[in-house]
Amino acid sequence: MHHRLAYAVAVSVLSATLATGSPAPASAVARFDPLSASDTVALLADCSQVTPNGRDYAELHDLDLCGVQDTPEDRPLPTEAVGGEECGSLTLTTTGRGAGLVAVEWRVASHTGPILGMELDLTVSGRAGDTVHHFATAVGSPLASDGVVVPAGVGNARVTLSGTVETFTTTCTVASASARTFVR
Repeated sequence: MHHRLAYAVAVSVLSATLATGSPAPASAVARFDPLSASDTVALLADCSQVTPNGRDYAELHDLDLCGVQDTPEDRPLPTEAVGGEECGSLTLTTTGRGAGLVAVEWRVASHTGPILGMELDLTVSGRAGDTVHHFATAVGSPLASDGVVVPAGVGNARVTLSGTVETFTTTCTVASASARTFVR
């Protein structure tokens, strides 16, 4: 008997809503971030950090970085381009995993030779508070990737990744990558 009454009430409420033809007010609509998001940012070269070996590598591989191809070997490279030239990219991907957890993955690609090491700071802000994780990794390849699952709490979470990537040619700064994700 209770099931029929509940069904009848649900049908009457639905019928009344459809009959009025008015949508729910904007204040009643919940706004959530997507369950998965990504951001790709540039790695920016620090031209003052190009080593002699890095300069030789750039010349050998015809990399147009920090004026290597246009500057005679007996002259120093121009350093006014600090942070202005791209030396690769970083892609940050976040996915709400349920139970208040967010999966965070990143992929780094170097255009200036093998990645020797990375120093990255990951910040996760959510209902569970703010957490910061530091990753220091030696790589030895032009591609690197890693990931971690972090408790963020149920609700919207913001994930930010920043730091430096040391390539065979120079030090590259990660332009801060950021993604917002809804965590169930």
